[in-house]
Amino acid sequence: SLCSCGFLSVDVKLSYHRRVREAVVSTQSTGATVRPTVEPDSAEVPDESAMFTVLEALLGGTVEEKGTALMNALNILREDRLVNEENSYDLLSAILSCVEDNDGELVNKAIKVINKFLVYQPKYTLAHSEEIVAKVCRAKVSLAIGDQYTIFQVLVSTFGEETIIKIVMPMLQNEVFPVLLAVINLLYQCLKDSKESSKAILEPRLSEMAESVCPHCSHVETNVRKQSIFCLVELLLLFGPDRIDPHLKSLTVSQKKLVYLYYNRHQRTAR
Repeated sequence: SLCSCGFLSVDVKLSYHRRVREAVVSTQSTGATVRPTVEPDSAEVPDESAMFTVLEALLGGTVEEKGTALMNALNILREDRLVNEENSYDLLSAILSCVEDNDGELVNKAIKVINKFLVYQPKYTLAHSEEIVAKVCRAKVSLAIGDQYTIFQVLVSTFGEETIIKIVMPMLQNEVFPVLLAVINLLYQCLKDSKESSKAILEPRLSEMAESVCPHCSHVETNVRKQSIFCLVELLLLFGPDRIDPHLKSLTVSQKKLVYLYYNRHQRTAR
């Protein structure tokens, strides 16, 4: 039974995606090299077949098949009529599973597709902000600086500063390098992109942010120390020394000098 918009009814859709998973699980349990074919019902339209093919490959294909499926997923995401409430999380979770892979090329492709998911279909990602942020930050492969900047910028613009801060605060306290560096980079991007109008959102967590970042200024990894210093500089630029300085008591004298060196440099450059 088809609804007036040309999509399948909820019951048919659920049955359809259930058979995707069953086909993949069956293949994985038997160790077969050729995945069993699951023929769609005759009532199912070509659009649904395209989604099925992508999901099947992402959930149980080889690395090469997953890479191809990610590119095909881009075509699906560009078409509003192909993504809906019933299948959007199926597709999102399948792409996120590739972010957790050990293959660097596949992970980079998956994160680029997540980026486009956020751009093309943001309304279907809002309920899953914590899962998306956590999995992107915990990707096992280091992203190129440009790629990381792009995805973090889109995460901030899609979910907003308040949501990002809420997600990264516990991660700042619990994660270790290299995930910790990704979390600090995301916080830095969030603060850097913040406008004057965002101060009211950030202010209630001002003390928590500053005091969570300060310990990482003594981290063994240089990049963690550097980005932590830069986060404190962004807080100074947003709220001013009078508000931030009381929260920097745990810094050493040299660390505090470094924070103010970069802060004063920015102030001179801005004039």
